[in-house]
Amino acid sequence: EQAWNEVTQIVKTYSDEMIERWNSEIDTYLVYAGLFSAIVTAFNVQSYLPLQQQPDPTLAAVMQISLQLSGLSINTPFVNSSHAPFGASDAARAGPAPGPPPGAATVALNTLWFSSLVLSLSSASIGIMVKQWLNEYKSGLPSGSQKTSRETAETRESARLRQYRLNNLIKWRVDVVVLAIP
Repeated sequence: EQAWNEVTQIVKTYSDEMIERWNSEIDTYLVYAGLFSAIVTAFNVQSYLPLQQQPDPTLAAVMQISLQLSGLSINTPFVNSSHAPFGASDAARAGPAPGPPPGAATVALNTLWFSSLVLSLSSASIGIMVKQWLNEYKSGLPSGSQKTSRETAETRESARLRQYRLNNLIKWRVDVVVLAIP
């Protein structure tokens, strides 16, 4: 009975310290990932604008003047500007031509910004998932010393359950996942 109490205490101390250490590391990672994602999002918002093809203002003005001039009809002795030439409505509906496509450097920069945001959010998602695993690991385990009439049976069961869960954490390589989060 004394041996089971000692074994249970050793396994409990080891696993509780390990879980607490991992939880604190993941909390730090999650705060960092949240701050980093917020900053990268601000850069993405500003950097994304050049990717949208904006019409050239000079080209838009020239097209407007051209449409107005083509709408004039000259009938002697009057100049009538209310007459729309054939096909003018199609040109007006088309709107101004888009500007030049974004440069390769702009596309590459935006690819890097959006990739860093996706990776940061993925890291945070994995961190949250690991925290859920660690909470499941601790659920149903006694947290204090057992002082009941069934002390021996509960101590043995507690030691077995802790060791079983600890073996599965090692088997699932949770330590590697925690180290890979950042």
